[in-house]
Amino acid sequence: MVKKRLLLLLNLTLFVFILIYFTQISPLVPFDGDDWRYIGGIRLPFPMWGVWNPTKVLPETLMAVGGYIAAFVILPFSGDYINSLIFTEATIFSLFIMAFLLTYYKLLTNRFRYGRNISLASELTFFVSFFLLFKHLNYPSYSGFWTVDLTCVFNYLIPNLLNASMVMYMERFDNFYLEFKTMSNIKKGIFILCLYFTLFSSTQATIIIATYSFFKIIQIFVQERWKLTLDYLKKVSPYLVILFIWIVTVIFDLNGQRSKSVQGANRGTFADEISATLRQFNSFLKIQNTKVVYAFGVVIVFAIICCIVIAKHNTNNSNLFISSLLNSIFGIVVASMYLVIAYSKAGSQYAARPDAMWPIIFFFLFATNISFIYLINNFSFLKPFLPIFIVLISLISFSFNYQQVPATNAPYSAKTAKRVDNYIISQIIRADEEGKSKVVVKVPLDSTDANPRVSASNWPHSYDMAIWLQNTLYSHKIIRTRFKIEFKPDNSVNKRFYESRNQQPFAPLE
Repeated sequence: MVKKRLLLLLNLTLFVFILIYFTQISPLVPFDGDDWRYIGGIRLPFPMWGVWNPTKVLPETLMAVGGYIAAFVILPFSGDYINSLIFTEATIFSLFIMAFLLTYYKLLTNRFRYGRNISLASELTFFVSFFLLFKHLNYPSYSGFWTVDLTCVFNYLIPNLLNASMVMYMERFDNFYLEFKTMSNIKKGIFILCLYFTLFSSTQATIIIATYSFFKIIQIFVQERWKLTLDYLKKVSPYLVILFIWIVTVIFDLNGQRSKSVQGANRGTFADEISATLRQFNSFLKIQNTKVVYAFGVVIVFAIICCIVIAKHNTNNSNLFISSLLNSIFGIVVASMYLVIAYSKAGSQYAARPDAMWPIIFFFLFATNISFIYLINNFSFLKPFLPIFIVLISLISFSFNYQQVPATNAPYSAKTAKRVDNYIISQIIRADEEGKSKVVVKVPLDSTDANPRVSASNWPHSYDMAIWLQNTLYSHKIIRTRFKIEFKPDNSVNKRFYESRNQQPFAPLE
């Protein structure tokens, strides 16, 4: 009982830290047109043929639900609209991260049969490794939980976290088909619900569960001695269903308006597009800390060697470790190929973004951490060094001499983004209180070629953001009527709110 309470306390502390990180250290501020489009409007909760995003059910419902909670539950107590949105959406994000980490912990204790203490230590190193992988001490860093803006938290990171959590949950059981059969109806219902939102989230993220399912089909086929029997088909039936639905989602998305719009904009040959995407993928590799990548690679290789050496004495654990490692390596290869091909059509710049390449990050860090914990578990003399190791990598990962790259779709801080938001919204509220039917709102001049005839220009404060902001403010009952809002980009707003980009370098202590 004492150990369970300690485990609960430590995970609760970790959750509080994550929440503080995304509300105070690196706040998730609604700032651009996409943020205000999706935070206040909710779609029908099922796939829709031919629309802009046919299968993004999870992002386009959950983000709006968070907006409703912020406006109707948190705002009456806080009195600060923007901070209410930040707190609520960050809480949702933090809960998905914690579910992801706890699922990893349960996999170690239930399937690998590791002790609670060592599994908890691995859970912490798993979390920290998402920051350590991208940490640079001499300039702003990305992280494995970084994204372009608040919208992309729900379009990339949360779908990826859910996919990875579902994979680790299913991997907890040696025979998931039998496990599902013995579940109570409530558990089956919860699993089906989670699977529904997993598959209808993002086709970039669902490559995680699709790759895992394909690997399991092959693995079980080998275990059945290459025989296509009825028992084999039963065992792989959950994975076959997942793969079938995944293929359907890909077909839906390929026939969506967004996909057709992007494909129509591509003018080069397929070889040119692949080449451009590979160059961006190389940029993605460069934003990682090379020394950390090499160190993680050494851990994986050393763990494989040790596994081969001690397999005779620890067969079950070693076989399970090798199976999980092969699954991860297979996932890295397949996800890399899939995403490179996908982004060669969707836009090569995505291949340079950590949030868009998250499946690769997950498989790599999962492989690293299960290798590390495998070594620690099999070489007892290493266990006393775990506390100092965790503390040291945490101090490195969470050094704020340089801040994380802003998640505001602009090179400005979260504090600046909040001030600009409040300035824009105050103009709209004032016009609503005065009973106006139309208001011209001053916004930053974010692009020198801003043109009202091009609705998407002046990003992140594009002209069409006025429509989405009106939708959101009305649905959140910040304004009383749906009156007309027009944006007027003005450089005086930039001078008033935007900070200087010319910053002094950090002076190191030693």
